[in-house]
Amino acid sequence: MQYINLKLAKCLGTTIFLMIFGVCVLLTNVKAQSGTVSEIQIPFDFVVKGRTFSAGKYRVERLDQTILDTLILKNAAGKTQSIMQTQRFNSEHQSNESKLTFHRYGEVYFLYSIRASGDSYGSRLSMHKPDRQRRRPPMIAEIVTLTGN
Repeated sequence: MQYINLKLAKCLGTTIFLMIFGVCVLLTNVKAQSGTVSEIQIPFDFVVKGRTFSAGKYRVERLDQTILDTLILKNAAGKTQSIMQTQRFNSEHQSNESKLTFHRYGEVYFLYSIRASGDSYGSRLSMHKPDRQRRRPPMIAEIVTLTGN
């Protein structure tokens, strides 16, 4: 009887270990696809939601890993600069590198879209009403894409 209980305890222990290991692997995979854009050096001032940011190093993260359309713009010191509501767009290919795309109207750059390395979709920002008014008369945008690792 003790032999059966010992064998059952070992089997149960192995099962619990495998379950914990599986959860750890799953969490590691989720972390790897966290939607964080690596730090990208932006060589020009740019606008997000009506606010102008100075040139410098920035990174974009998800506010919450379960809410894919809310992103945070952080400066090199890790301080939150802006919280952005975005619209996802699908891509046929997974991105090999992080990308920030800007639309330039005259001398003003507007952050337009964000792609995190490893994601098969991107996040597009809608233009804030004051931003639309800043680019009057309507002009064709020059598209500038910056990449990071």
